[in-house]
Amino acid sequence: MVVFHAFYSLESPPAAFEIPSFIPKLEREKSRELEQFVESRKHARPGELIINYRCLKKEDDQGGMPMPAHFHAVAVEKTTHESYAAHVTCVAKLGAVSEQLLFLTEAYGVDLIVMGMQGVGASLGRALIGSTTMAAMRNCRVPVLGVPPKTTFCDLKKVVFASDLRQQPDRLQLVKLRDFVSTFRSRLQVLHLAEEKELEAVQRKIQRALDALERELHDVEYQVILRQRKDTASDIQEYVQEHRIHLLILAPQQHSFLEKLFHRSVTSKMVAAGLFPLLTLPAPNTGDHPLAEEKVEKDQPR
Repeated sequence: MVVFHAFYSLESPPAAFEIPSFIPKLEREKSRELEQFVESRKHARPGELIINYRCLKKEDDQGGMPMPAHFHAVAVEKTTHESYAAHVTCVAKLGAVSEQLLFLTEAYGVDLIVMGMQGVGASLGRALIGSTTMAAMRNCRVPVLGVPPKTTFCDLKKVVFASDLRQQPDRLQLVKLRDFVSTFRSRLQVLHLAEEKELEAVQRKIQRALDALERELHDVEYQVILRQRKDTASDIQEYVQEHRIHLLILAPQQHSFLEKLFHRSVTSKMVAAGLFPLLTLPAPNTGDHPLAEEKVEKDQPR
């Protein structure tokens, strides 16, 4: 895990320092502050003692002997402060967040970026996703997970990928989607919103996209939901809340309504029902590099 902070200096370098030496010194100070923050958060978590009871199977009974008085194998597991995020690297860099995130993903081989969703001073009736997070979601070469304020982590068991299946899904995005769903063992739903009332006709029109999903998600169980559309942003938000979805997944370049989804048109409903995390998949042009193409080819079923 890499804990990262991009910042601008509010002070001028002292006359005794040249800028090339001043900037690394400032970055080291910020990195130490991050390390102190990480340590404080680790110690804020309570210690746990977990007693696991595993049912004894018939083969556990040796030689046809009678079953023992106990019906479970007992194993004790203790969690300590050190077991939480044991391997953490703290990095602070002077400069624009968008530029430094590109540096971070390349330098540290980052697979996923996690950011807060709320912008500075965001409130009811104003944007609930900051411009920095929005820019990262549109431009980063890896998936970006936006986390609403005061969110408590839960297992991501139910996730929905909202996609316009009139367009052929991007292969690299589906590889990223499959990796994420497999890692968290999530139940995946693919949501397509259509203007037409005859949804069977819609199914025929998007058959090529459905075939692509089946090919790329070859080892993942999923559902495809075709739903009549009224207002796309509101419909997605309504579906997520109606079905108690734990995570919404989008391909930002496909959806110009990304900003609308978190702006005043649906803000009051979202605040009343609770915000939800958002995962965005990298756009094809941002992921167009040899490593990405190599991974797509490697992940193809033989």
